[in-house]
Amino acid sequence: MEATGTTSTRNCVSCGRSISWDANVCPYCGHDYRMQSYAPMQSSQMSDGMKILLYIVSFLFSIVGIIIGVYYMTKNDPEYKEVGKICLILGLVGIVIGVLCNIAFFM
Repeated sequence: MEATGTTSTRNCVSCGRSISWDANVCPYCGHDYRMQSYAPMQSSQMSDGMKILLYIVSFLFSIVGIIIGVYYMTKNDPEYKEVGKICLILGLVGIVIGVLCNIAFFM
């Protein structure tokens, strides 16, 4: 147990020096502990199964694939942008193949 009147300390995560437990900013290196509670959450990665499902849906239902592609292309995450681009391409390829099959069938 600590004696009354003393403050507990912790080590700064940036420089490793001992600082007061209730310090908002490290007096040695300036690491700001107030910003930790406002730090953005790390984006969760999209699973491979979800990507494959989106690709299949994008090819088989081309209009839906284009909508999915445009939706994911507007996201800030590069992984979502890449998935959106592939869905958009698969949707367009599905439309082209569908049109070519219809032309060949009716000729």
